[in-house]
Amino acid sequence: MVRLLASDIDGTLMRGDERRIPPALFPLIRELRRHDIYFAACSGRQYHNIRKLFAPVADEIGYICENGSLVVWQDTILSRETIDRTAGQSLMRAILAQPDCEVLLSGVHTCYVQPKQSAFVTHMREHVGNDTTVVSDVCAVEEPFLKISLYRDSGVDAALGAQFQSFAPYLIPVVGRSSWMDFLREGCDKGTALDVLCAHLHVEAEDCAAFGDNENDLPLVGHAGTLYAMADGHPELIARADKTTADVVEEIRALLRSI
Repeated sequence: MVRLLASDIDGTLMRGDERRIPPALFPLIRELRRHDIYFAACSGRQYHNIRKLFAPVADEIGYICENGSLVVWQDTILSRETIDRTAGQSLMRAILAQPDCEVLLSGVHTCYVQPKQSAFVTHMREHVGNDTTVVSDVCAVEEPFLKISLYRDSGVDAALGAQFQSFAPYLIPVVGRSSWMDFLREGCDKGTALDVLCAHLHVEAEDCAAFGDNENDLPLVGHAGTLYAMADGHPELIARADKTTADVVEEIRALLRSI
């Protein structure tokens, strides 16, 4: 019996260049709750950003944010994983030293940028939808470091990731969207975050179903009883998932019909 559905957003709920959650999902989330089934957004996005996307049901769902660094239920923080300050500062300096790369530092309620190009700030605020704070020195931010990200408009790849191997295994690079590479502390990911939410809601792992499409969803393997990979998703995720799907909303409709 499924009691918790957790879904990635970019490439999973929002396809292609879509910038909003399919409106048809919101009444389905309410219907799930009538059947005592919880829903959680499970994303690399910030908490503020996800709440805006899910505004019609913002107080009715769980949040796994920043690729697992922050877990929130009904506006209460269940877990907050942080990066050692010295290690984080070294990583951010290394990112800024890379040509054409911007750095983003995630806090709980805002992200911090030290932009090389003003277009990056516009992209974060208007395209991504983040609450974004511009600073002159990102390494001097006093708030604890939740997640550090690299952005390169032309895309990220394994060759770029290899430039940061010296930070492993403490800081592990994962690719979410095509232009983004996130760095998470070892042992902090979407899978461990899902465990936290399950424990709070008294839901067993085998009663969870999760949806994803990319490398940052791989840690969900073994933490959700059923893992769905998007049919056009990352090949490794497809290989390790239990099922594939082309449409999360339709899968939820099918689940509700079966109850």
